Amino acid sequence: MILTRQGYYKEMPHAEITDPSLLDYIGKNKDYKDEICKYLQNGFVLAACGEISKDVLHPEKGIAGTPDDMTDGKYIWPGDLAYYVMNYDLQLNKDFVDYMLSNNWLIPDNIEIDYDNLEVL
Repeated sequence: MILTRQGYYKEMPHAEITDPSLLDYIGKNKDYKDEICKYLQNGFVLAACGEISKDVLHPEKGIAGTPDDMTDGKYIWPGDLAYYVMNYDLQLNKDFVDYMLSNNWLIPDNIEIDYDNLEVL
């Protein structure tokens, strides 16, 4: 099973240094914001971290969510991604948003994770 990483940005503590900058994508999305956030929040929890993550752009704003890994069976994203979409108009990858739309903004019910053969790109 292959999952494609989306929504990881180098400013986040649970990202990689090679990930894109959050700053390059804020303020660029107004379309489907509520639908995207609901989709992201309803993802299947692939890995629960038991921690919280703070707003990396404005730490004084407090908690952004959790660094849990969420999935819809095709993509994987951090649990705090919806916070940045909602509060900073974060633009996501077009293919990712198109996939959400093609699923009518609903996480598929039949997600089966093959943990033994899981690969994240």
